[in-house]
Order: sequence, then C-alpha cells, then structure tokens
Amino acid sequence: MTPDTLHPLVARLTTALGYPYLDSEAEAAATLPAGDSLLFLPAHGKAHMETPDIAVVLPELVGALGASTTMGGAVAGPAYEKQLREQLGGIALPAIVVLRGGRPLGSLSRMRDWDEFLERLSAVLARSAASH
Repeated sequence: MTPDTLHPLVARLTTALGYPYLDSEAEAAATLPAGDSLLFLPAHGKAHMETPDIAVVLPELVGALGASTTMGGAVAGPAYEKQLREQLGGIALPAIVVLRGGRPLGSLSRMRDWDEFLERLSAVLARSAASH
C-alpha cells in the first residue's frame, strides 16, 4: 500500500500536512525531528472504521501535545506498522505510537475521546522524560 492508496483522510496527512510516510525505524530516525513525534498506524490492508477519525484528530493532538516543543507527526507504511506491532506486543490497530528521536516510547490503540487521548499520550511522554 502506498500513500496514494490510503483512505483520503489518512492520505491528507502526508499530502496536505506534509507528514512523512515511513517504512522503517531507520527512516523514522533520519526523517523525524530529534524530539517527540506521533506516528499513526492506520491498519494497512484492513479497512477500519476508526482510522479516518484518528486521521482527523492526529494533527490536533500534535498541536496540543507539542505546544511548547516541536512535535512531529507521521504515518507508518505497512512494513513499519507490522514491525512496531511486533515490537510493542501486538497492539490493536489503528494506533498512535509515541516516538522520541525516531524510537518508540509507547502507544495508544483505537479511537478515544479527546481528554483520554491527551491524558494517556501525555503520560507516555512524561514517563519517558522522567526516565532520561
């Protein structure tokens, strides 16, 4: 699956908003900002009713969570999505993976309400910052 075969709202992340479409951890480390990023795993190969919803919310989450820093956003290609699912214990899709310097810190699966997204993703960021 290529960016042009994605759901239009997911494709919008790469075309209109300029989010990179990443195929590997090495590509993530080379492409994303040194700080934190939210990587969208859109459930490639399987249409999922929550995928478009998360695609719409993701830029807002990047803005809200990265208000005081430079936070990036990105979309995982199928191979990277599969690798991250295995690495993070078979997380359910669609999901958002929190990356720091291109390395996964944690994830949040499925669509959530706004407050839960902020609370749980902030907790991943804070937990990881405290351990450094």
